[in-house]
Parts: sequence; structure tokens; C-alpha cells
Amino acid sequence: AFMQQLDAAQRVLYDRAVAVFYANHNVELPTALAYAERALTARQDIYAYDTLAWALYRLGRYDEARAASDRALALGTPDATLHYHAGLIAAAQGDAERATTYLRRALDLNPHFDLLQAEEARAALAALEQ
Repeated sequence: AFMQQLDAAQRVLYDRAVAVFYANHNVELPTALAYAERALTARQDIYAYDTLAWALYRLGRYDEARAASDRALALGTPDATLHYHAGLIAAAQGDAERATTYLRRALDLNPHFDLLQAEEARAALAALEQ
């Protein structure tokens, strides 16, 4: 039974990692969404909601992305990636004030949270502050 549980846990982490990778690179988005949804079904934690939000954002489904992102942020976890995703989602919805707040928070928490995504966060924040 332990090995089956381990396999299930590993599967959730794999699904999540693949979904995030695809969404980060803006490729295979329907597959990213399917993996994110499967990960969320298996484990409803903040990172599953964030993964779902990120895939939905990349697919242009901003309202659904914001709802999932709000769930990811509900516990106030100080994770730069969660705030970065929330910031880009807010920017896509035209909510510049919220976007600026979240992007600043992401970069304050960890200015180097991800080589490519942190650079995108800085660029998005600079565009919002012009």
C-alpha cells in the first residue's frame, strides 16, 4: 500500500511540474491545463491552485485564473511565484494597481525567484509604472 501511495504522490508532483513547465514556456497549453486539473483533483493545496491559475492565465482565461490565484494566495504564503502569477493575471485583467502590488511583493520576497520569470516580473512592473 505504501508504494501505491508513493506512486500517487509522485504522480501529483510530476503532473504539477509538467503543467508549470509548459505554462512557463507558453507551449502545450491544453496539456498543461489537463495536468493542472488532475493535480488539483489529487491534492487541493495552494500550489495546485497556483498551477491551475497559471495554466488558465496562459490560455487567456483570466477570470478563472484570478479565482484560482486568489485561492492560492488565501493563506498568505510568502512565495514569490504565487505573487508573480497573481500580478500577471491582474495586469491581464486591466487591474494595474493590483498587478503592481503583487509584482512588487514577488520581487521583494525574492528578486531571483526564477531566472526567466523574475525578469518577466521586472519588465511587467516597469511597463505598469510608466
